[in-house]
Amino acid sequence: MSGVPDHALLGTWYLREAYAVDPRGERLFDVYGARPSGVIHYGADGRMTALITHDGRARLSGSDRQDATDAESAAAYRSSIGYAGRYVREGDWIVHHVDISTYPNWVGTRLRRQWRWTGDSLELLTAPQPQAGVETVMKLVWQRESAG
Repeated sequence: MSGVPDHALLGTWYLREAYAVDPRGERLFDVYGARPSGVIHYGADGRMTALITHDGRARLSGSDRQDATDAESAAAYRSSIGYAGRYVREGDWIVHHVDISTYPNWVGTRLRRQWRWTGDSLELLTAPQPQAGVETVMKLVWQRESAG
């Protein structure tokens, strides 16, 4: 983003909200529920890490995650995403070069996120993608302090 120094991005950010918008910018739905949890960190070494969990995740029935039922494991997998890798800034875009992820299909890919500042928040927007026949953009709003 022109005029914003690279170091302004550095550090830890907490997810405040995440939602899909249509081509007109109209809010469609919450991507991870009304109150998701998430953290993203950008290091001075050019590496980043992100972890997001959905609102209302159910706890597993036992104390050993390896002993969870298939249904519990599937629900836990569907309600979280994490990845890490190198990042580079390309104008108004940040490109995450994924080298590890809870979603194996992302490993070895590049995730492009448009970024912009709004007050004390950082907004990351995905490239447009089809969702149920509608072209949407996922908008994630991050802030330096925990949203609660």
